[in-house]
Amino acid sequence: MAGTWESQNKVLPGAYINIQTNEPLSITPGDRGIVVILQEMSVGEDGKMYTITATEQAYPEKATADDKKLATEALKKAKTVLIYKLPETHNTEAVNTALEKLKTVQFNTLCYPYDTEPETASANKTAITTWIKAMRDDEGVKCQAVLANHVADSEGIINVVQGIVMTDGTVLTAAETTAWVAGATAGASITTSNTGMKYVGAIDVDPRMTKAEMENAVKAGKLIFKADSAQNVTVVYDINSLTTVTAEKGKMFTKNRVIRTIDNIANDISTIFESNYVGKVNNNADGRSLLKAALVDYFTTLQNMAAIQNFETDDITVNAGTDSDAVVVDVFTQPVDSVEKIYITVNLS
Repeated sequence: MAGTWESQNKVLPGAYINIQTNEPLSITPGDRGIVVILQEMSVGEDGKMYTITATEQAYPEKATADDKKLATEALKKAKTVLIYKLPETHNTEAVNTALEKLKTVQFNTLCYPYDTEPETASANKTAITTWIKAMRDDEGVKCQAVLANHVADSEGIINVVQGIVMTDGTVLTAAETTAWVAGATAGASITTSNTGMKYVGAIDVDPRMTKAEMENAVKAGKLIFKADSAQNVTVVYDINSLTTVTAEKGKMFTKNRVIRTIDNIANDISTIFESNYVGKVNNNADGRSLLKAALVDYFTTLQNMAAIQNFETDDITVNAGTDSDAVVVDVFTQPVDSVEKIYITVNLS
């Protein structure tokens, strides 16, 4: 079991983890690259999951090019795409059914490629936002969703507001562009940012934005693109929809690279703790020393990867909790961000 905690009152064994600015973390680098797309298709079985990779094209029989379009965009950066087939003209009940099934599916990003249609699209996006928050805070499963034109003010939601023009003249709507963003987010490592990433196959943005419009969009927590004179389309700033900064969630929580790092921290520590420590190690000084040693090795590995910085052994403490079977782990660490703003002064003489 996993989740967050406010007091030491949990009933089930597990790792309960709070992630805050300048607060404890625990982690092990993990694999990324899995996207779930909630999508209507012209063929296939409603409620079934279809696994698509570069080498495994397990689409339903007689799937059309339009059925495959979104997965193709996601696979430009993702390793695996799981297409959950929604029923035709799906409603919020169908989306909630899909979300319930996804509680036991391992993935990094969820894509819902609908905006104004069907009629329930807005309610569906709200339902997904609520579900993502519950997964992150209550279930302890750190994942993100990519939605179109949806103000969520959450580190778990990426808000895409522009469409893309492809080299063949095809225009992808903002809703359809969520597939590529979901793939790029899932496929990015904990040591890289998608700021400046090129959208391969794209030649323009729809609509384009002025500099002032870009600044306002970024302040509003919108992920946007720009096109240059050579028809290169790139991500302006790899951010999520969080705009309300607090002491618990500082400005760094708006950056998707940082979120990838701390999400891997939470997901991986739960797996490691439950696989190697729950019910297997005594809750005494020796047992807690073993846990601390494992965490030190883990964070040292992260620092060597340049995922975190300034880590020292004393940044970890492992103490007995209130209950006889509880431990309290405090880890103070600093995620590494990318250089994305350069201020230059040129003096002429």
